[in-house]
Amino acid sequence: MLSVFDFSKKKIGVFDTYDALLRFITTAENQKLLEGGSSVGGGYWAFAEYSPEKLKHVCAWIRPGYLTTFQMKALAKSLGLIEICRGGALWEIPVTPELDVEGYKKKFCLDYCRHRQWRLIETQEHKPPHKIFVNLPRYGHSSRRKSLLSQRSLDTREGQRLKAELDSCIQRLHQQSTNTIQS
Repeated sequence: MLSVFDFSKKKIGVFDTYDALLRFITTAENQKLLEGGSSVGGGYWAFAEYSPEKLKHVCAWIRPGYLTTFQMKALAKSLGLIEICRGGALWEIPVTPELDVEGYKKKFCLDYCRHRQWRLIETQEHKPPHKIFVNLPRYGHSSRRKSLLSQRSLDTREGQRLKAELDSCIQRLHQQSTNTIQS
């Protein structure tokens, strides 16, 4: 989970993945272009990933003399291409099988947030704590014990407290049943 805040600690958004954050950044940058706030040459940030098929389609519209060296190499080897534009500087990277595309996306998002003076906080997904199972005796008065062991998950401290309470309850019930049998 990714949370993004501006310099005044106002929440900008919460994103599940870097892909979601990347879509947000792309939308914001394209909006700036439409409003005339920046140009492709200066201050514009973009991350584009082209599959080999999409690259062939895009380059079909570009006159051969205007293809970059990286575009021609990627086309010749049937590779995809990543284009990264950061504030007017353009990098093109052919996508080979060993290339860490996700790493480039993450770095781009981190650099963009740093450039905008945004704070990005990455948290791990919350995993539920382990459930505690207790063997309950089969004789009467089990409704209270079952309610104590409802279907909710228990953290370690609460689980230890609950187990101690259950143990004392079981001992009392056992003592009561022993006394009943003896009388």
